[in-house]
Amino acid sequence: MADLNHSAEALTQPFHLAAEALGLGMPYRMLVESDRSTRRFVHVGESCLALNGVSPDAVLADGGVLYRMILPEHRSVFEAAETAALSQRRSFEIEVQMRRADGEVRWHRIASYPRPLPDGRTLWEGLQTDITERRRLADELADQRRRLQMAVEATGLGFWEWDPRYAMVLWSDRNRDLFGLPAGAEVDINRYMSMIHPEDLSRVQEAYRQTADAEEGGDFSIEHRIVRPDGEVRWLLVHGRVVKEDGEPNLVVGTSIDVTDRKAAEERRSLLMGELAHRAKNGLTVMMAIVGQTARSATTVPEFEAALMSRLQAMSQSQDLVTATGGLPVQLSGVIERVLSPFGAGRFDVAAEFEEVTIAAPMATALGLLLHELATNAVKYGALSSGAGRVRIAPAAAAERRVAFRWSEAGGPSVSEPTRKGFGTRVLQTALAPFGGRVECAYDPAGFQAHVEFPPAG
Repeated sequence: MADLNHSAEALTQPFHLAAEALGLGMPYRMLVESDRSTRRFVHVGESCLALNGVSPDAVLADGGVLYRMILPEHRSVFEAAETAALSQRRSFEIEVQMRRADGEVRWHRIASYPRPLPDGRTLWEGLQTDITERRRLADELADQRRRLQMAVEATGLGFWEWDPRYAMVLWSDRNRDLFGLPAGAEVDINRYMSMIHPEDLSRVQEAYRQTADAEEGGDFSIEHRIVRPDGEVRWLLVHGRVVKEDGEPNLVVGTSIDVTDRKAAEERRSLLMGELAHRAKNGLTVMMAIVGQTARSATTVPEFEAALMSRLQAMSQSQDLVTATGGLPVQLSGVIERVLSPFGAGRFDVAAEFEEVTIAAPMATALGLLLHELATNAVKYGALSSGAGRVRIAPAAAAERRVAFRWSEAGGPSVSEPTRKGFGTRVLQTALAPFGGRVECAYDPAGFQAHVEFPPAG
């Protein structure tokens, strides 16, 4: 035993002295019997008293005193680490809580390496270090990070980090939620890229590349679409910052926020502006046609003025109906009459059955837009461009709880299907769609026809 103590002491004394001198912790050597029934320390550093509240002599006299200081809930973890290290003949490191002799609980890091001896015993050489302050700081940082993340996510923002050097990606659960992923789902840079809409992927990559190529990195901002796992397409606004070290990006951090509703509103506003511009242009066309038709039929200036003003007044009234119906159901016949009156009521044959049908206010607005478009097209290209042309509006067959009519033109020029579908065609296709309505157009050479179907009020 003396030889063992002497040789072990000679081998480890330089390390023990350095560890003590540098304040690294308490070095130790411990002998464990082959059946692990007893353990005996053969060397304990002088810092044992400051670290554990017991003297080195007390630990040398009772090999289990330090083990018993380990909190019961941490002992099984310690034993498992020790067993695995012994079976694999490798070192282990573990962090456990220990109760000092004065009752204070502290965090300790224990690093140890087993040296199997010929007689079956094991000599453990290790270092015990107090890491309580480090753990406290780590917990404080984790808590601050959690609070920051909660504050960020309260604004609807998702937080993310990416380390390009090691391909490490960190997403907050809010960011996962934005992408339609469950909390805790595994994410890497490839999965992120696969969820960017294919049409937007190159823009996202270029936004990052330009920032990463800048001398000191910097910030970038981009809106792009994503395709969630369920197939839903959403719009995100992404802000990112590229941090560089030694000329290379070493960290990219940023936030994401869902802007789908805003993008939809912008699209609706764009459509509305296009519609207004289109209707203004068509309005001028219709006005010129009205002026021309009125001039041809008038014999005096006063007669021309009276007829023109009456038609313009009717056009104004129809515009009021299209833009605001007061929120109450209206008669279908009233919508047809007011919207078509500027185009010359005498040139329309409207069935009397429509007086019994009412439609909801939003449907009246959409239908007014549709009728206005049909009549405008008839003036520009169809039956109403000819003095002998007429339009018939008559009930048509429809499914239960539906209303349908047929718009039929006759007496105008020969009709052919347009080769280019412009804004007017788009209005015909989409005006009633949000309310469950539909329009089917037929370009009969003898005259344009349209089957219009929609739900009635109530």
